[in-house]
Amino acid sequence: MSLNYLTTCNHYNDNANCLKSISTAHILKSSKFIMDTISSKYLLQLIEAGTQAPSADNCQPWKFHLLENGFELWLDPINMGLFFDVKQVATEMSCGALIENIVILAKTLGLKAHINYFEIPYNDNTTLKNAIKFAQITFNANASQDNVKVAKQTIFNRHTSRSLFQFNKKIPANLTTELSNIVQSNENYLFHVYQQPKERKAIIQTITATETIRFIHQQIHSDFYKVLRFGSAALETRDGLSAATLGIESFMLPILKLLRSWKLTQLLNNIGLHKIMAFRGTWLPLKSASQIVSIIHKGPANYVESGRVMQRYWLHANKLGLSVQALSALPLFHARLHLAQDKGFTESQLKTLYKLEENFVKITPEFNKETDQIIMIFRVGYEKKAAEKSYRRKIKSFLI
Repeated sequence: MSLNYLTTCNHYNDNANCLKSISTAHILKSSKFIMDTISSKYLLQLIEAGTQAPSADNCQPWKFHLLENGFELWLDPINMGLFFDVKQVATEMSCGALIENIVILAKTLGLKAHINYFEIPYNDNTTLKNAIKFAQITFNANASQDNVKVAKQTIFNRHTSRSLFQFNKKIPANLTTELSNIVQSNENYLFHVYQQPKERKAIIQTITATETIRFIHQQIHSDFYKVLRFGSAALETRDGLSAATLGIESFMLPILKLLRSWKLTQLLNNIGLHKIMAFRGTWLPLKSASQIVSIIHKGPANYVESGRVMQRYWLHANKLGLSVQALSALPLFHARLHLAQDKGFTESQLKTLYKLEENFVKITPEFNKETDQIIMIFRVGYEKKAAEKSYRRKIKSFLI
């Protein structure tokens, strides 16, 4: 789950101007609802805050239907269904992160959120063709407003950092403890830091080998180029992966354009391109990390809840001045292996993935591969320079 994000405008400070630029009357008219209970200004702020959540390749797979005292959250199939989204795992995690943002901001606005989830009959052949109602979130007055500005800054400033971090800069132990407590405040979750040189080397090798499969998998290659945006395309669509957010050198961009051809990529992989790409895109950034950590769920995971826990960690890490990159290949490959009965991989890829799973078990002794789920692995450290943030679509594009 590649995980980088911006506000509806380019920066948090533009947020107020963004909201002013949107015609509330037009939005309410098009949604055919009149806001009697909760201020429409609050509802729009809550939706915008929600959409700052991470989503797989920044696809933003959400729709909202306004109600008198809240809104319904719908899944948008147009922006779902990539290889990593097996049984909508990535989408559900993004919905959990979105809901966490909404709950945090609602609390500071003096509102209590009430969440009702709708059952979705997923099965092995589920392919959503139409938007489907996922949850209903309503609000009622709960307390006076408090720290609204801080909450907005925390939510809108969350971002992914794919560039190299400052080598050898340590994270203070008290910050690690603080972040661990956030994750493990829920008894179903474990937080593991790969600290010892031997286990750190092993997790870097395991993650790099997993990421290498990205470059030799045709569907993943196709999905990547569907969401990759070069130049002004990112500003026009305001979704997907802007090339500027990938944290790679500018001379690599023409090479990325050439590699859109799967036949050319396949040919170059025969002489080791996939290993070179994994070295620069994964191994070297991991070596620069102050920490590599994993979040694990004991037993079968509720992915919406897991998205909320992941977002809580991510928001607080950024708030503490730490840079974060989510490394989603191993968690989502593991989910696919166990939720889709190995579908989508060649025999050679399956053999490699099961070996990598065993490696993860060895260096993460708390993890039981038969029952537990890897929620996310994070690379954490300190940026050398401010990361480019990805865009968000305008609020009205999310409304139905």
